[in-house]
Amino acid sequence: MDRTFIYDLLYALVAQNGREAALFGACGPIAHEAFERSLVADAFPELWFELPLLGEPWLDLHALTSYRDVAGKQATFAGLSGVYNDALAWFAGQAPGKVRQLALSYDTHAGDVGSPAVQLLVNGPDPTVPQNFLAAAHRAELQAAYKSFVRAMPAQWYACYTGVFPGRDAAGTDPWVRVECIVGDQCQQAYANDISALAKHLASIGMHNMGSDLVVGVQELAKLPFPLELQFNVRPDGTALPALSASVRFQPRDLLNLSRRDVLLRLLGWVQARGLADDRCELLPQTVFAKRAQRAGEAVTISCLPAFIKLRWREGYSPDAKAYLIAQANRGRAS
Repeated sequence: MDRTFIYDLLYALVAQNGREAALFGACGPIAHEAFERSLVADAFPELWFELPLLGEPWLDLHALTSYRDVAGKQATFAGLSGVYNDALAWFAGQAPGKVRQLALSYDTHAGDVGSPAVQLLVNGPDPTVPQNFLAAAHRAELQAAYKSFVRAMPAQWYACYTGVFPGRDAAGTDPWVRVECIVGDQCQQAYANDISALAKHLASIGMHNMGSDLVVGVQELAKLPFPLELQFNVRPDGTALPALSASVRFQPRDLLNLSRRDVLLRLLGWVQARGLADDRCELLPQTVFAKRAQRAGEAVTISCLPAFIKLRWREGYSPDAKAYLIAQANRGRAS
């Protein structure tokens, strides 16, 4: 079944009943173009639809290629070249078990489909793998920064994601690498119980005096029964810039469990009460579906769910909030 048809079907189901205008604004056509540029071999990528929860609606698209779909192949992206295919070639040549996904993240709301961020998601805590990725992604000068950061971060954290932003190289600022960390059950419980534990760990990576709003907000997320992740932009000296994103992730089982679903709904209410979201929060539960479609003797199972709520703090700015919807497709023969 044609992948563009599958994408159009997924998008239409997410966007129906007025949700396109409320959640995505006018970004649908350019997100479609970004999708087509991200195709590899015959695989359908995992898609993340990123959207703000307040202000003008827009959509950024993330397309994630799985290692199992390209392992050992001479794969290339459909509409990109240079750093992107160099990173993909490196990714496809890794040993099994080392890497999980390679993501392209497009600023589609800004009209950019030519220079997405490129990000690596790993399966384990081996720091040499992200460092080698940085070299493959033409950012070898940031290898030392990454190494210094992971040495300084709490031992219980797991750096699950490393990203570079080729499209922002011309901005005139010092280069930086994005690192996302799963804090782990032990640290998450500590942060939920003691706000000073969080402040101490942030100080260890160079984030001092970030303000009470940040630590209180992260503590509220830590109290939830969902895994907490923290995201940093790391300077060449290995310390974090004064910006932090904190997110919690949900699984399909969380939406089926009544008590956990109630916690999710209370989280959305809390974000609204803080003035970080408007009533589009109420549309997120409506984006959940799992359906099977058939066409020309082929079948596809498509699904979507809100998978992340993220809060972001940046020095000199008010905090903001985003949601991420994960959409997937699994193809097979029609029965």
